[in-house]
Amino acid sequence: MKSKIFAAVGAMGVAIVTLPLFAAFEAHVINVTAKIENALYVHPQSLQFGTVFPQEYLESSFFIAFSQSFSETTQQRVGKVDYVIKQKPKPKESFVASVGVEEARDWCHTNIPDPLYRGYATSTPAWDAFYVNCYPTLCPYLSKHPDNNPSTGKNKFNDHGLPSFHNPELESATGTIVKFNTPGNTVGNDPSDTWTIDLSVPCFQGFCAQDWADFVHSKNPEADPDDFMLPPSLEHEILGCDLWVEVTKIY
Repeated sequence: MKSKIFAAVGAMGVAIVTLPLFAAFEAHVINVTAKIENALYVHPQSLQFGTVFPQEYLESSFFIAFSQSFSETTQQRVGKVDYVIKQKPKPKESFVASVGVEEARDWCHTNIPDPLYRGYATSTPAWDAFYVNCYPTLCPYLSKHPDNNPSTGKNKFNDHGLPSFHNPELESATGTIVKFNTPGNTVGNDPSDTWTIDLSVPCFQGFCAQDWADFVHSKNPEADPDDFMLPPSLEHEILGCDLWVEVTKIY
């Protein structure tokens, strides 16, 4: 009986010791590759309004479509892209050259004391530092109006705009472009969007016209006109805003 027990333990010991040796003789490699492409094409890359005056109303536009890779006939896996148009403070070129574009954009976005200039005071260190690195923000005064095309069918009115005189930290425009409703079916699709960007030029606090409130409410009935007056110290300055078209869903 004792000899049988010893034999079993000895056999188990051999199995435990030799198992890793057998596993090391064979290996399998799974090769994983992917080609990453942008889903959207946006044109143009910049909009310039030049010199403007209080309570002027000017229009420009930009175009969004599928990228070349997304548009290829062989690309039948996904057919829709959802996106959002955000607005963020614009860094100055000297700041971008100093720290890099991504860091400069992030700094301006996170360090603006108030996107609506409420509580503004020329002596505050926060505002002084912001204006060294970033342009005074034009973002609250830029509307985004969709083309509402198509106006019928499954994809009608799938874009949602935003009036001027808004809080750019809380509100954004959204859109959807549609390559096909089902693979191979492009009837009633929505392959591109044209957005109209309106600039409702603000006035300077203490120098606004008597109809300033009427001007603001004609663009955005919900806005408080007192929130959108510029500090007088910004006269003659260049104001700027970066519009960010960010993809939120591909399906």
